[in-house]
Amino acid sequence: MIDYHVHTYLCRHALGEPRDYVDVALKKGLKEIGIADHFPLELMGITPKAKVSMDADELELYFRMVREASRTGGITVKTGIELDYAPGKMEKLATVLKDYPFDYIIGSVHFMGDWDFTHPYSAGEFEKRPIEEVYEQYFTLVCGACRSGLIDIIGHIDVVKKFNYRPSEKFLQPWYEKLAKLLRETGVCLELNTSGLDMPAGEFYPAPALLSRCIDEGVNIVLGSDAHTPEDVGRHFPLAMDMLREMGVRETVVFSRRKGVLQPLE
Repeated sequence: MIDYHVHTYLCRHALGEPRDYVDVALKKGLKEIGIADHFPLELMGITPKAKVSMDADELELYFRMVREASRTGGITVKTGIELDYAPGKMEKLATVLKDYPFDYIIGSVHFMGDWDFTHPYSAGEFEKRPIEEVYEQYFTLVCGACRSGLIDIIGHIDVVKKFNYRPSEKFLQPWYEKLAKLLRETGVCLELNTSGLDMPAGEFYPAPALLSRCIDEGVNIVLGSDAHTPEDVGRHFPLAMDMLREMGVRETVVFSRRKGVLQPLE
């Protein structure tokens, strides 16, 4: 098992250092783990109401902590990052990202304008907006992230459902078709993010129908727990892997220095 989406205390809404997550991963029998904390939002000109990423001057500390954790025997440790998509800011960011030796970059959408729609304090905003317009805006941003050329993995692709505000399946199906085809065309991997099962949405990201559509298109998959505490490393992975096997998935992707290769799903 490989978990490519865990955080650290540096993002201000998680606990523990990389070595704490690695220790738990070893105990749970994982073969590989990737630390993927939030890229500094200040480098993107984003100032959220609540601090949810490391500071720019903490990036070197981040790399140092991951390197130290990688010295642990018995498990492979990769250095990833979770990058928010911000329209109009990605071209400039490309230069910054080249300066850092990431093994992979997860692209995610957490903001629509200045609305951090994944944060519990702002969940009530869903009641004030037409839900189809929210999803339209969100999925449009996801498409932008996939087309940016800066990411290797799209993270929690339908996290907009986190608080269980949902449009009809009739509305969602055309978007599922579009997203699956876009991932195939761009080569961006899909994250099966198991954290959604513990949220009000009560299911993985993506929804089974979207996951199935992506698999039909031949989109490659990675697993991520989105752990914000060490104990959540690899959460629900046996269930997730059984789901993938039932859907005919036999391989997942492993990354090193931004290059992905397929390996058997174990």
